Amino acid sequence: MEEKLKEIVKKIKQKKELAGISDSIVEESIIRHIQKSDLFKLKSSEIKILVKLVRAELRKYSGQFQINFKDRLKMLKENRIEDLLKTHVSTQERFDFYPELKKIISGLNIHSILDLACGLNPLALAELGVKYYASDIKEDELEIIEEYFRARDIDGKVFVYDIRKIKDLPLPKADLGLVLKVLDIIEKKSHKLSEEVIKQVDVKYLLLSFPTKKLSGKPMRHPQRRWVENLLMRLGYNFKVFESKNEIFYLIKKTLMSL
Repeated sequence: MEEKLKEIVKKIKQKKELAGISDSIVEESIIRHIQKSDLFKLKSSEIKILVKLVRAELRKYSGQFQINFKDRLKMLKENRIEDLLKTHVSTQERFDFYPELKKIISGLNIHSILDLACGLNPLALAELGVKYYASDIKEDELEIIEEYFRARDIDGKVFVYDIRKIKDLPLPKADLGLVLKVLDIIEKKSHKLSEEVIKQVDVKYLLLSFPTKKLSGKPMRHPQRRWVENLLMRLGYNFKVFESKNEIFYLIKKTLMSL
């Protein structure tokens, strides 16, 4: 079964935007879709459907606009960090707001950051004197970040992590946790997974963000996430809300003290 599984993983990752995703994440998605079916007994038509289903799922979590890995690595080596940040949808949209976001983070007087589904955030937010844990399902982006940390002598660690498994996979403790534009993607209507993320991450502060525009680019009529606010109040967490041009942020202090 292992060889057959690797063969299907390879086929799924032939799509450029999925090439950097960890094999283990792809394998888990395949197994989840086939459930108890025997992989060897699947017909070729069934494997084609399986490949399409897994690709569709992984596109949701990895982003659909990606640039060639070698080109990104070249940008990093040439210190073209601004250009590099603009190769990822979320960091491109957040680009002009990063300086303000860094000021807000600096005001918290933190010494460590845990960035879940980080994308390329660390290239804009990591700095000397702050330990940075960067996690994602895309190994190619983690490789870029690791090289960035090394080149700038930043105390950082990268690791593959599937936030959907937060109940089962331990995470490092940090002063600040970042979950930026992630919960809408992984969440279902019940918001149970979001609640687990908020409760399980062992941090002093937690910063969540959500898009305020639709995929079409039009502004949302109701960008505030009332369900988040109701959830935080039920859990007894104080929070502040602020916005950028494209996002709404919830800065949460995970104690009963005021921010």
